[in-house]
Amino acid sequence: MNLGLNALRCLLACASITLCAAAEEPTPVVPSSGSVGDLPRAPAEEPPTPSPADLPRVHALPAPPALTTHRKHALGKRLDRLHDLVYRRLQHFLERMDTKYADITQTPIVVPLSPLRIGLDSELLRRQGKLVFAATPDFEATVRLPNIERRLRLFITSNDLPESPTDPALEHNPVLAGLRFAPRAHLDFDLGVRVKVLPSAFAALRWTPEFGAGATHVYPFAKLYLESGVGLGMSGGFTLDIHHGLWIARSSSYADWVRNVAATDWSQTFVVGFARAVIREQRYDRLASGHDLACGAVARIAVSGKRTSHVSVYETSVLFKRPLRGGWLFAYVEPVVRWERAYAWHSGVGFRIGFDALLWGLAEQPTETVDYCR
Repeated sequence: MNLGLNALRCLLACASITLCAAAEEPTPVVPSSGSVGDLPRAPAEEPPTPSPADLPRVHALPAPPALTTHRKHALGKRLDRLHDLVYRRLQHFLERMDTKYADITQTPIVVPLSPLRIGLDSELLRRQGKLVFAATPDFEATVRLPNIERRLRLFITSNDLPESPTDPALEHNPVLAGLRFAPRAHLDFDLGVRVKVLPSAFAALRWTPEFGAGATHVYPFAKLYLESGVGLGMSGGFTLDIHHGLWIARSSSYADWVRNVAATDWSQTFVVGFARAVIREQRYDRLASGHDLACGAVARIAVSGKRTSHVSVYETSVLFKRPLRGGWLFAYVEPVVRWERAYAWHSGVGFRIGFDALLWGLAEQPTETVDYCR
């Protein structure tokens, strides 16, 4: 326990060593608006710059610092071009598919852009003298095909059906894919399948409004779902978010009830820190865990349990996150200390690392490239 307490003090000390925030609000990171037809053409390729290996050598001299800087800049440009190549091809493929299978008797609708986020969460934890490693990919895509079916969206996600704010690196959820109807704002009705060895069908009604007054924002969440092999379930939560300039304080409560097992999983999370930018995404689990951060540092304390009257896990962590390239590639490191009932409350110390790659817009367009940590 002393090791865990000392690590906790170190984490809190790390959280206190942050830059002073100016009197402004965190910058929201949102997908690009517009249609596929508005995407500009790819810029013409510049002639490649010859590398030092291609030039005649007189003496074997070390590369000057300017050349090293140039190589880093060239690598960043290649990443941007690869990002934009994938983004353009994906959007044009979706547009062709939507117009090809649309009803020819109706006036075609302009195809909007479809956002895609790809991430990876990993964790290395030392527990009772052993190192435990876990890694899980995470992705979220909303495919917009308005001509195939109006007011309908296709979705594919690695998130679990109840959207529980658990450790992302320990989640091993099969892929969910299906159709999403939005009869009203902030109200979604999903029909789909959980892709696994024995697929299961599910239906879910989801309500995710947002209320704000000044520096205070409230994010309620409620979901009623039915899955074959699991039965009826209900999950819900409530997040209170308060910010003062770039400083944020957040409290998130969550519960998930499954009728067949008569059990209620629950969690309570407190997050405090500063955020220069946040990724706006319709996922309650990332909001509650603080993983919606795009640039900044936050400290987190979480308590969770498998039964209403029992605590299973205590956890504290400090999340540091910033963009690696422009406004589309983000990375984080998160030192963590965890106490679990299953391990007789012995502390486990480790860290999480991961990244988010956003196919939400073009990287090489000056109007779309934003430095969120300026």
